[in-house]
Amino acid sequence: MTKIIKSNTSIDEPLEKRELEKAISEKEQKLNDLIEEIEQLKIDLTAVKQEYDVKAGRLYLKLDELDLEILKFKKIEDLINKGFSFEEAQKIVEETLKKRREQIEEEYKRLDEEEKEIETRKDISTKDKEELKKLWRKLAHKYHPDKVGGDDEMMKKINKAYAEGDLETLRSIDQTGAGDDIETQTIEALKHKLAGLETSIKKIHQEYESLKKSEWFILRENIEKAKKHDRDILSELADKILSDIAKKENQVSELKKKYGQG
Repeated sequence: MTKIIKSNTSIDEPLEKRELEKAISEKEQKLNDLIEEIEQLKIDLTAVKQEYDVKAGRLYLKLDELDLEILKFKKIEDLINKGFSFEEAQKIVEETLKKRREQIEEEYKRLDEEEKEIETRKDISTKDKEELKKLWRKLAHKYHPDKVGGDDEMMKKINKAYAEGDLETLRSIDQTGAGDDIETQTIEALKHKLAGLETSIKKIHQEYESLKKSEWFILRENIEKAKKHDRDILSELADKILSDIAKKENQVSELKKKYGQG
């Protein structure tokens, strides 16, 4: 009696697909976890930068203004020594410093906007915060640039809305982007998808390591360490800058008296 040998192709292929689908599911979960972690870190570091700007940035701008005043009088003095009158020298110098003064004004406006954002976040209810977090996670999983079909600009918009507590924008994005992706069926396509997920995971790990070297990550670490010793290093920095401001203001006051501007 002849023994009939059946091909294993029809049995092995569904098994290979199930194994690939399982591996993809695990990698997608890992990628989603990493996406949440790194995007939350970016938001946290933005908050650290804003806190720094509020406590120290505005004071540094005041120092810049005073340094500009001191520089102005030094340049005026140089021109007077070359035969210009005080009025002529002042007009020339003011024109040369105009651009920097405008830059300082723009920085003040930016800080004003940051402070408004911080105040807005304080007014969000606990319920809305929970919905914000839930929507942000959902949209980050969908639109992160390291996901298939991701969108870098959309991710920035999502993070901005989340950081500002803009629930309506997140709701709008969620409704606009409704609909599930069509699942890939072929083995080759599944292998390609798995390889893409592994590449994305590696990329995010590298980006995370890069963020850990940033000045804002280091500042956040230093703030947390200082808190354990009941220290507020941003307030300490602000006190130091205020001391420098007082010295510069005295210097400017003396220069104004010298040139009859006081």
